[in-house]
Amino acid sequence: MTYEVQHYTLLYGWANTWLYDEGDGLQRETFTSREAAEAALDEYLQDLEEEFHADNIMRYERDEFRVRCVRTSTQPNHQQGETP
Repeated sequence: MTYEVQHYTLLYGWANTWLYDEGDGLQRETFTSREAAEAALDEYLQDLEEEFHADNIMRYERDEFRVRCVRTSTQPNHQQGETP
């Protein structure tokens, strides 16, 4: 299974806004387990909280984010976002 962290946006609703570039263009960040995605989100939220307390950004809340299972072409056909 593949998991991603999604952020709720006003324009697109729930979307994976986490991107990385390893020299071959921007790719969406995904994780091989729900636990890995949750751990990455926890670390990200800690970083955001530190930036908030330094008066660099507005406060973000955990309910603005979620972890979802996403279907890839090699996975069985299940409803996107559904927890298998």
